[in-house]
Amino acid sequence: MAKRTTKANNAFLIGSILMIVLVLLVVVLFIFLAFKIYDRRDGQYSERYEIRMGLSLTGCPTTLYMNDSLLFQGTPGAAMTFQVDRFAQQSTILVVDGESDVVTTVEMPVKSARIIIEADSVHCLPSTGAPFSIPRHRF
Repeated sequence: MAKRTTKANNAFLIGSILMIVLVLLVVVLFIFLAFKIYDRRDGQYSERYEIRMGLSLTGCPTTLYMNDSLLFQGTPGAAMTFQVDRFAQQSTILVVDGESDVVTTVEMPVKSARIIIEADSVHCLPSTGAPFSIPRHRF
């Protein structure tokens, strides 16, 4: 009778060990996958935009935002050029006229581009393709 009990205890012990090993492997697998997901480099882009504030804005108070980041606030004394790396999947430039608080928005192209901001319009000169112009509205 004692031998049967020992065989049952051995079977229970081996089954418990296999279950513990299986649970530990599943936990390690989930932890590995969780760290791998957070390690992705989705937020890195290689595009660079050149934003130029033209001579027609000289002496006009202007504020320039890209998404929610302030690039410039003040009165430019001359033509100014900013080089900005793309940091989001979709980016927008907001040009705020300081005198009338009129906001002009320009959706940034996916590829690198030169954006020229003048008092009456915003010109986008992409690396490839045709340039386009967005009029600045005065209310």
